[in-house]
Amino acid sequence: MEPNSISVRFNPDKRNAILPIDCTQDLLISLMSSMKTGLFVDSLETGIEHKRLHQLLAETPQLKKEAAIIEMLTHLRNEGERTSYSILISYLLTANNGEEAEKILRERFFGIELFIHRTQNLYRFLEYVDKKDTVSIGKEDLKRGILAWDMGELISWARIAWETGYIDEKNAWEYIKYAGEQCRQTFRNWDEIG
Repeated sequence: MEPNSISVRFNPDKRNAILPIDCTQDLLISLMSSMKTGLFVDSLETGIEHKRLHQLLAETPQLKKEAAIIEMLTHLRNEGERTSYSILISYLLTANNGEEAEKILRERFFGIELFIHRTQNLYRFLEYVDKKDTVSIGKEDLKRGILAWDMGELISWARIAWETGYIDEKNAWEYIKYAGEQCRQTFRNWDEIG
């Protein structure tokens, strides 16, 4: 992945020691995920009080135990949202709006509530980034899938799991480095990551 400058305001860790460039790049993959939660984006530390981190975990009902957190990290690493979205993208690209996409999905699939929910989330997200002019997401970006999103989430959750004591630092960096490697293999530059 070629270096590219990122001119987005984010929450830096002012206490952070200088990390190797590959670690910093790996962490920056979680820029959007970190920004939505208010995490530092340039250190393993999240910059959030432990009480708030535990609240974030508690807000996700299936993340009550260490085993569930490890399972979620493994799911994000291996599959994430990519599987269901890869099915949805072709239908999304043929529809003119969210309602039309929902109609097409309901006609094509039985028991499709989860897909419809994800399609609605994707339309809201696309409308939001278009309105805010945050990033440019085209049809080719959608066809490539949402690997960068899953890897950003993997990085953010690995950092939270480390800081709350569910995984050790070595495991956290393994997840982060895995995400970085996946993005370097798939995307040519930061613009493609989004």
